[in-house]
This record gives sequence, structure tokens and C-alpha cells, in this order.
Amino acid sequence: MLLIAVVATVLPVLALGTWSAFALTRSLTSALVATLYLLVNLLLLVDLLDLILRVAFRRWHRQTAGARCPTSVPRNVGAFTPYQMSLHLRPYALLVSVHNAAEELDDFLDAFAPYRDHLWVIDDASTDDTWLRLQQSGVRCVRASTNHKKPGALKALLAHLPPEIATVVVLDPDVRILDQRRRQLPDLETVIFEFQQSRMAAATPRIVVRPTSWLARMQAFEYDLACAIGRKSLVDHSITSGIAVYRRDALERALDGHTLSVYAEDLQNALILLGRGERIYYDERLVVETEGKHTWGSWFSQRVGWSYGFLEVYTERFRDIPRCARGSWLYAYHFFVYMGLFGVPVQPLRLLTLGALALSTANGLDFLLGLDWIPDTSMTAPTLFLSAYISYTVFALLASCYIAPGPREWLVHAPAIPVYFFYAAAQVLPATVGYLNWFLLQFGGGRLYRDHYAAESFVRNHRR
Repeated sequence: MLLIAVVATVLPVLALGTWSAFALTRSLTSALVATLYLLVNLLLLVDLLDLILRVAFRRWHRQTAGARCPTSVPRNVGAFTPYQMSLHLRPYALLVSVHNAAEELDDFLDAFAPYRDHLWVIDDASTDDTWLRLQQSGVRCVRASTNHKKPGALKALLAHLPPEIATVVVLDPDVRILDQRRRQLPDLETVIFEFQQSRMAAATPRIVVRPTSWLARMQAFEYDLACAIGRKSLVDHSITSGIAVYRRDALERALDGHTLSVYAEDLQNALILLGRGERIYYDERLVVETEGKHTWGSWFSQRVGWSYGFLEVYTERFRDIPRCARGSWLYAYHFFVYMGLFGVPVQPLRLLTLGALALSTANGLDFLLGLDWIPDTSMTAPTLFLSAYISYTVFALLASCYIAPGPREWLVHAPAIPVYFFYAAAQVLPATVGYLNWFLLQFGGGRLYRDHYAAESFVRNHRR
């Protein structure tokens, strides 16, 4: 019913916007007016198509394979009592890499106090007193002599784990596991038990952002869309995040074939595993809370790094893409169309979209202020912005109803909905810079913008 509501509500808004744009731009042909309107609604059209396909696949999967995932978990798993689960739970470890984290170390150790017996920390060559304080805390820890960044540090840490540890949970020091205590056994151990029974390579949790600011609220809504619609729709071909549960031997093999670059290291893990015929699923019962970016500068740097890393990994691991896409038309759509076509090839159109929206917005403000600085033409019609804003906001409202488990969760996202259009449009700029960084490095140049993830020397050393 939600899918019908999305189509039935958004499409009339599109039609209204098209008619309004045509009425205000009589000097242009109807074909050009339609082209302008489609351009400024590019963000909506891509996201709407993606939503329709993923919702359709999820419903088809529930009808054909059942609602549970992993699908290979024995049906009698649900019959285990918490006590029986604790008896059969194989050893696991929580892995965390830290670097110059002295100021945040107390909060980190307090957050993981319930799991202290399973916690393993590697100090990735800190230059402050992180290593000393880790030793004083009594937590299991090792120290790297060289700063390898997260993938290299995890690979080194795995070599120190006892051989009986079968499952590892990769975490960041700024996250918190939100245990709902729905059963006597903690959520983490319930998920790990079923994960071990499934024999799959990895499981990715639901990641939520603390809505401590307007920017954090935008990210919280974005993360929920990515998890509840994106990862959940991929069933057992999901993509891991920076926080994930791994079968130990699967992670070790993935890191053996890994470039150990910090950029999109989780995507690289996923493509390596899926390319080898392994399976990864999304488990929304395990909820991990993380800190969002609090300033636009740090957010911009993060998104530049994400875009650069995505393009680097997608091109380097492209030989794995056909194997990742096997088994379903949605897998083919996700790995070839969504990741490939909707990535770099469509980026010039997104830039044109942003330019057209900027002109339309500027002319609207020019009209309201009575300045008459911007000529009133079809290219600058305020209706172009208005129709795109209304259409995308309606789409975001309906999507929020779909991803929110209940009214309380929906109220968390509600303040973000009226302004999420601007946030989605703003993503175009850092993504473009990230892609340009990759192209410039390909031709022997330097990065246009140096994000916070790594220095220039590290980036060049990890390029093949």
C-alpha cells in the first residue's frame, strides 16, 4: 500500500509542477519545458525509481523465501532458549582500532564495559598517551609500530586473537551498542548466535545517528534510508558498513586480498566476499549508534572521502561485480545500475540540476526582494525550484513512514523532512570533488581537496 501511495501522491505533484513550469515559460517549446522540469527533478526521479524497485523486491522475497534472513538459519533456532543460546555461542571478539584517542578513551571504555571480556583494542601507532592509558585500563590491547589505518590495523589485530575465536565484530571507538533487552540474552549475543548458525560471511547492523543537531538529523534520516531501504532489500547480498559482524576466517581472507586503503574499506570487504560466493545480510535487530558530523566542513570532508573511495574500490574490484550481481535482477540493478550508472556517469547531470535549482532559487529571492537583478526567463523560473522542492519533500515524507518502525521513530525524523531536499542537493558538491580527486590522481596529479582520511603519501602508496 505504501508503494501505491508513493506513486499516487508523487506523480500528481510532478504533473502539477510540469503544468506550472509550462504556464510560466511560454517562450519555450513544451519539449524544452519538460526537459527543464525533468532535470530539476533528477534527484527525485532516481530516488523514486530506487524505492519502487527495492520495495517490490522485498515483497517478492517475503512471498518466495519467507520474511527471515538469513534464510539458511535452521528453523529450530527460534526454539532455543536464551540459556541454550549462551551454551552454544562460540567465542567472539569485539575489535576496535584507535589512534590518538586519549581524550575519548574514558567514554569509549565506559560504553563497552558490558562487553569488556570480549573487547580487543589495537593502538594504531598513537603519538599521545593512548597506549599508556589502554595498558592502565587493563583492556586487552596490542600496539602497532606504524600507523596502518583501520584495515591494516585490524589485519594486525586478527593475528593476535586466540584461535578459538570464531566471530569478530568490527567497531569504531565512537559507537554505542543499543541493547533493547528484548530477551534475557543481550541483542548482540542473540544476533551473533544466529549469525554463527547461518555460516554466512558477514552481517551488517542498523546504524543510527544521534540527532544532536540539524545536520545530525539529516544524517540520521539518510542512514535510516540506507539501512531500511538499501541494505535490507539486498537480502543476503548486502553491503557491510564500517561496523559489521564477520566470520573470522572470512574477514581474514578478505583482508588478505584487500589493498588496506582506508577509503571505502568496508565496501571493498563486501565486494571481495560477495565475489567469492560468500553471503552478507542485514540484521536490523542489532542497533549501533554513532556520532554524526557536527560541522559542514567535517561533513564535506567525509563525503569527499566516501565518493573518492567508492570510485576507487568500484573500479579496482570491478572484476567482482558480475559475480556479486548473480542470482537476482535486483542484484544486477544494484551493482551495475545503482552503483555504476547512477554514480559517476550521472554526476554531470546532477551538477546541471544543482545549477538550474540555484538559478531558480535566486530568481525567486530576487522577485520577493523586488531587486529585479535576474532576468525572468524560462531557465530562471521560480516554479522550477518550487515544483522540485514540493515533489521531493512529499517523497521524503512517504519514505519516512516506510522506514520508521513506529510513531516515536517517525517523530525523530519529522523535523528533517521539510529541509531534507536541500541536504540531498548539497550531496552533489562533495561527491563531485571526490570523483575529481580520483580522476586527477589517475593522471598523475594531486587531489583537488585533501580530506581528513589520509595524507597524500598514504593515498599514493595504496594505489595499484
